[in-house]
Amino acid sequence: MSSRLSATSAIVTNVQRYSLHDGGGIRTVAFLKGCPFRCPWCCNPENLSFEPELSLKENLCIHCSPRPHGELCSTTVELCPTRAKEIMGTPREVEDLLEDMLRDRIFFEESGGGITLSGGEALAREPFVCSFFSAAKKQGIHTALETTLALPLYDARRLVAVVDSFLVDFKIADHATSKKLLGLDPEIRDANLRTILSEGASVIARMPIVPGFTDGLDNVRANAAKLCELGIVRADVLPFHQLGENKYSYVGRPYTLHDVQPPTDNQIAEIVAILEDAGLSVVIDGE
Repeated sequence: MSSRLSATSAIVTNVQRYSLHDGGGIRTVAFLKGCPFRCPWCCNPENLSFEPELSLKENLCIHCSPRPHGELCSTTVELCPTRAKEIMGTPREVEDLLEDMLRDRIFFEESGGGITLSGGEALAREPFVCSFFSAAKKQGIHTALETTLALPLYDARRLVAVVDSFLVDFKIADHATSKKLLGLDPEIRDANLRTILSEGASVIARMPIVPGFTDGLDNVRANAAKLCELGIVRADVLPFHQLGENKYSYVGRPYTLHDVQPPTDNQIAEIVAILEDAGLSVVIDGE
């Protein structure tokens, strides 16, 4: 079986604790490696590849080994004295990862939080997601999945049964533009949404506001209309930031949005007004 279809293991780059914006309450988030899409503003470029890969932080490198012809230094990850080099992505088993995340159970219980799987595109490892969340539900833990929902579903009914909250991206509304710029087909997402909503799924829309890509008011209106058509009542507005910029150089990927500024408060207020006028409940930055 392909590692992407494994129900027992997945490659994880990070377990982030005390997260407040990924599904309600205090949450612990595991980031699964691998994504078939290529959003220019992605803040987790280390999760685009499906396989473990080398990361090099040049700002920490002390050039302790020669680099002939500009090649990557020959020091191994284990011997790197400054930890400038590391392997991004570690295979984790369901039981191992869940035990690690349940160290934070007391915070979940006190805040109404839980665990979240993110990415990359976590749904690209749907069998693992289902197995992992099934084990979490047996422990009485609230589960949330951050996803584009733009991949074919293997078992929608099983997925809905173990996911308490779907946090689903609404980015570029126009089908052709989304396919061209992101490689993402919003029509697949919408078909999947109809399926999981018919199974009783709880869905929150997430709308990244990226200047030049998703901030156009016509795009906002089109996304709002789609949410209303689907019967989704809440939209989380996520203003663009540059927090992931440096990570591109770490994994040797080009970054093209250096000059893009975050949207202003007035721009966000105008977008929120459009969404609220459409009858949606709006939360800025999620919760």
